[in-house]
Amino acid sequence: MNNNQYWYCDACGKKIESVEAGWLEWIYFKDEEGNGKGRGLRIVHKDKQCMYNSRLEYKRDKGITNDDNLRSYLGSDGLLLLLELIAEDEIPKEEVLEIIKRIHIPGYEIAHRHFADAINEGVFEPNRKQGYYWLSDINAVIAWLENKDNIS
Repeated sequence: MNNNQYWYCDACGKKIESVEAGWLEWIYFKDEEGNGKGRGLRIVHKDKQCMYNSRLEYKRDKGITNDDNLRSYLGSDGLLLLLELIAEDEIPKEEVLEIIKRIHIPGYEIAHRHFADAINEGVFEPNRKQGYYWLSDINAVIAWLENKDNIS
């Protein structure tokens, strides 16, 4: 299980201070062929200001909000739930993979928003597909952020 103590809200950008305050949500809709699809998988605060507006999403494409508490996606069972979304082709694969990394890879949630700046600063040399960096690279970004915060 990830050792994250917090996540960042995809709606407001602020910290989600605990797993209990977090929510995973997406929009489910039918495409032109009538197949069920999902979009917009994201981690948000469990409050109406950050969560999808169900009425607006329904107006857009008759989308229905699907959601659950963030705790449901932690640990091995949570990982299996997320992998099932990929297997069922319910949500774009890259969206699910990004959420898997954010929830299950130690330090990824802290570092992922800073990868481009860290690479530009020479913190690590990207030798993997973008967003699929080694844990040592993630840790280097975190150390760089901590050092940077201490300097400024």
